[in-house]
Amino acid sequence: MVDSKPVGRRTVLRRTATLGIASIAGCFRSDATENGNTGSDSVSSPDKADSDQVSNASDDASKDAAEDEWFENGAVTFIYDDGPNDDLEQAFPAHETYDAPATVGIVSEWMERNDERWMNVDEVTRLVDAGWEIASHTATHVALTSFDLVEDVSPGDNRIYPEGRGQHGFLLGDPIEVTDGEKLVQRTVVESDDDDIGRYLELDEPINTAFTAEETVERYTEPFVHKQLADSQKALAEFGPTTFLAPHNVIDDRHLDIVREYYEGVLNVNSGTPVNDIPFDPFDTNRAYFAEHVDRDQVYADLTQIAEENVYGVLGAHTHREEVTQDRIAETLEWCNELGIEAITFEEAISRNAGE
Repeated sequence: MVDSKPVGRRTVLRRTATLGIASIAGCFRSDATENGNTGSDSVSSPDKADSDQVSNASDDASKDAAEDEWFENGAVTFIYDDGPNDDLEQAFPAHETYDAPATVGIVSEWMERNDERWMNVDEVTRLVDAGWEIASHTATHVALTSFDLVEDVSPGDNRIYPEGRGQHGFLLGDPIEVTDGEKLVQRTVVESDDDDIGRYLELDEPINTAFTAEETVERYTEPFVHKQLADSQKALAEFGPTTFLAPHNVIDDRHLDIVREYYEGVLNVNSGTPVNDIPFDPFDTNRAYFAEHVDRDQVYADLTQIAEENVYGVLGAHTHREEVTQDRIAETLEWCNELGIEAITFEEAISRNAGE
């Protein structure tokens, strides 16, 4: 042990209504460099000036292309987590009423369990046939991020204390690594509980080197992360997934780089707001819940901003939660209808964002 292709545009949210604002209803950042001051007036060389002009022209052309392919009153993607049967019983009927597609993040091993709590392959196929998109949600719903240790590690310790790990799930037997960027130890989780310090992970073997808490993280091993993504991709192959939904609503840069090898975008890189500018970075998206843990007035305000600024929104929900009802989903779709916002899959949003 060591220390694809875009889906076609659908006319959505066209419930019969004479609203006067739309007959068809329907979320990035830039980097800058700074020249140093040499003490004299600086003049860009002709080659550099020409290069900057070409680069700026290219950026402007990309932005114009994305805006040309966008919608008059903005667009939103509804993304449902995990793949419970409630997606069929609560979300699907509401979306069918408005002819509105959505995206579902499927945990592939749960789909294959033959467990009535989770949609099986035939039920997921039903959504796909109705124009819904299937996104990967990993094979076993693992958190793809790094957790800071809150307690130092001494040689001989077989317990570690990663902050937040208890709320973000793991399975006994999962391979993890502890690293401060210089030293790295890999172990397997065999138990978890609380003690006087807090929530801990118990490891199969003691750690034989010291780590300082504020400099150290715990995370999954890279081969394990690749296996989670590859196994999910294989299990969902018939649905052609091109996008990814991060479990537990967390993902860091290390894991984003790995996900880029498999998918064209991640729906929930940041939380707190659903609003994304146009053009947007598919690997720096904003998502917010619209039916759970949320002020519904704020949801309407966010939708109004999306419509008025003609931008992109990502709205999420867990349909197995009590507060996520068919009526609440339908009400949100109705708000989109009133505001002239188009509902599209994440795959289509990425395609239009690229000006395709």
